[in-house]
Amino acid sequence: MAATLLVAGSSAFAADLKPPIAVKAPPVTTAIPFSWTGCYLGVEGGAQWGRSGQTARSGPASGQALTGGYDLSGGIAGGTVGCNYEFSNNVVIGIENDYSWTDKNGSAHDLAPFNTKTLNTTKEKWIDTLRGRIGYAFDRLMVYGTGGVAFAGTDVTVATPGFATVTDSQSRTGWVAGVGGEWAAYTGPLGALTVKLEYLHADFGTSRYVNTPIDFKVGCTTTTIVSRDVKLSDDMVRVGVNWKFNADPVIAAR
Repeated sequence: MAATLLVAGSSAFAADLKPPIAVKAPPVTTAIPFSWTGCYLGVEGGAQWGRSGQTARSGPASGQALTGGYDLSGGIAGGTVGCNYEFSNNVVIGIENDYSWTDKNGSAHDLAPFNTKTLNTTKEKWIDTLRGRIGYAFDRLMVYGTGGVAFAGTDVTVATPGFATVTDSQSRTGWVAGVGGEWAAYTGPLGALTVKLEYLHADFGTSRYVNTPIDFKVGCTTTTIVSRDVKLSDDMVRVGVNWKFNADPVIAAR
């Protein structure tokens, strides 16, 4: 009887000494912060408005306002290309170029003592900006300021009923600055899809149109299209979608 109890106790004790079954822990995945470093292509579009005004630069009334200031407005759409580099302190610097088609335009009649039936129109056909950007990244969200040089293709049309219509086309150069925000909506092994919203202001200063005055005669009446200085400024609100190519392959950390 004692021997039986001893054997049973020894068996129970031996069972207690068996090592526990090892359970393999699941792999730990470490989240990789989003990086803004890389180059991108995109499309953008929105609304554009601004101001123009014309001043006579020939004839007896040279130096007087032909029109006073008048508003311009229209739509805008185009493409974007750029590159960014993000530093370890979340500061992002970059360069961006965009080219857009626009139908921005506005008109005003001559003021006295000029022919008040004459209609003057300023039209912008395209705009191109080359800008630096500096921003701060909150992981997938970046806010930024931007500034640089702007170019625009313009027409100034002077229409005098019963006489003639004259159009002078010029490319203008000015400065541009603004602010914006960009968010990475999707990321994958090949890159990221980002969306942005930005405001830009461009100023093209003053440029001379109809540099040589033009005389038109109908019957016994003569009218003159005088030379003029034309001011031009732009304001733009645009939304954009970019595809950012990864600077380096993304490898999930384990």
